[in-house]
Amino acid sequence: MTLILGIESSCDEVAAAVVADGHRVLSHALASQAEDFAQWGGVVPEIAARGHVAALPGLVAEALDQAGTDLTAIDAVAVAAWPGLLGSLLCGFTCASMIAVRRGLPLLTVDHVEAHLAAVHLERDQVPYPLVALVASGGHSHFYRCSAPGEAELLGGTIDDAAGEAFDKAAATLELGYPGGPAIDRRAEHGDPRALDLPRSLLHHDDLRLSFAGLKTALLYAVRGPRGRDPLRLDEQGINDACASFQAAVVDCLAGKLIRAARACGVSTIAVGGGVACNRGLRRRLSEDATAHGLTLLLPRPEHCADNAAMIAALGHRHLRAGRIAPPHCTPLPTGAAGPRRR
Repeated sequence: MTLILGIESSCDEVAAAVVADGHRVLSHALASQAEDFAQWGGVVPEIAARGHVAALPGLVAEALDQAGTDLTAIDAVAVAAWPGLLGSLLCGFTCASMIAVRRGLPLLTVDHVEAHLAAVHLERDQVPYPLVALVASGGHSHFYRCSAPGEAELLGGTIDDAAGEAFDKAAATLELGYPGGPAIDRRAEHGDPRALDLPRSLLHHDDLRLSFAGLKTALLYAVRGPRGRDPLRLDEQGINDACASFQAAVVDCLAGKLIRAARACGVSTIAVGGGVACNRGLRRRLSEDATAHGLTLLLPRPEHCADNAAMIAALGHRHLRAGRIAPPHCTPLPTGAAGPRRR
């Protein structure tokens, strides 16, 4: 049995996990600062980094304790090294590096986006490749053709905002607070998705581009009126309807383009990762579409879709088996893209 200690700190949440053999999650400990950032309406990088520094030692100890083990039994340390907020990445990277050096363990540097793709391995013995996957989160909404764990080719994605960012901005327009995605998901369950006529930008274009900037603007105009005039007077049901309409538009675009990507690549398996993959409307729609098109859908558990350390350890296990050990001079990078860019 191979035990990997995974550490994730790329943005506003920080986590540690122990994963056995690349798929069996023995423990996961997470600290979120979402409540702290609600008053700011979003992530404040410096505050996030300070929170990570304070939380990491306890999280590592908690993850080891949950797994019923200690550092003497760990075979390697995996850490999210790119992309992300530099200050946040440095916190996790420094912690992982110090553990690896002190214990003489291999250090495995992991691409955060590729880790979201590898989350489909968690609690699964086998995953059929090749497959087409969508990573949808606060900073990413892209499609990839995956031939193996950690081997992803970028197919297309958003040309402006990510789906998660769009949810957050929509929630701000509707005064639902931060983070916006979960709030819209909850309210959408009780709303009418046809209440507002909102655009599905690029949905019928024969490519894999996404765009959510126009959708955000359309919601803003619908709620506040053009130039702030003649705003809608939204009661509780009206807010539910607005959430359902906005969510339906995002889901139509994500699901429609994922099916198109699968057809273009001739694969029979699709997968989704990233925080937006927790959205219940998206999960239902993808399940329906996969059945209708004869595709196998791989959906990680919701706790493995949002940023987590188990996915970092899962991909780290594949790096360890392939001999991809981080060199001594390795440093985290705030920018970096999963998969080779299209020409």
